[in-house]
Amino acid sequence: MPESDRTPVWLGQLSPGAPVMGASPASWKAMRFEDVVRQQADFSCGAAVMATILNYAYGHETTERQVLVNMLKVADPDLVRQKGFSLLDMKTYAQVIGLSAEGYKVDYPTLASINIPSIVLLDIRGYKHFVIVRRIFGDSIAIGDPALGNRVMTRPEFEAAWNGIAFVVMGEGYDPQNVLLDPPSPLSARQLLATSASLPPAQAAEFGFSPGYDFTF
Repeated sequence: MPESDRTPVWLGQLSPGAPVMGASPASWKAMRFEDVVRQQADFSCGAAVMATILNYAYGHETTERQVLVNMLKVADPDLVRQKGFSLLDMKTYAQVIGLSAEGYKVDYPTLASINIPSIVLLDIRGYKHFVIVRRIFGDSIAIGDPALGNRVMTRPEFEAAWNGIAFVVMGEGYDPQNVLLDPPSPLSARQLLATSASLPPAQAAEFGFSPGYDFTF
């Protein structure tokens, strides 16, 4: 991603010192961040979504801080602190740890058909913010947001904020039955989720992509 394309990362609503993992299940905040690594810095949503994918889709045991430190080794630290990580930084980091990562230009129906958690970049009031698309059901999208936790967006608000790129991490150790594909059911979406068919097991070649998709950074 060109340096000119880097823009400030959305600060969101952060609580300094809040735990990333291991909070009491009875805690509302813990439930809100179920299976989502919470970002601890204003520029670290990229590191948080990568940690979420590694922990919950690949069975790693890492933290946002560990990913942040290692991603800074393959990126420009000063630029990251000003404007956040780029997709290119995240792709390079994935390659360093033995995985592959690619960004594809896709439309909404294609995104809905992808059988793997996807990282997307949203424009929130002029700030760029990485989130994870956990599942799409009709015109609602279950989002794993490192700043706000699990939430649901409508298709219109999502498409208004999304740049049309799905960034996916692939490689050995991926669990096709990972919990990111089974997001907690908010009350407004509980019935839709309960009546939706479960996603089938996915192999690396069956994530929903084909050679015809545009590779974009």
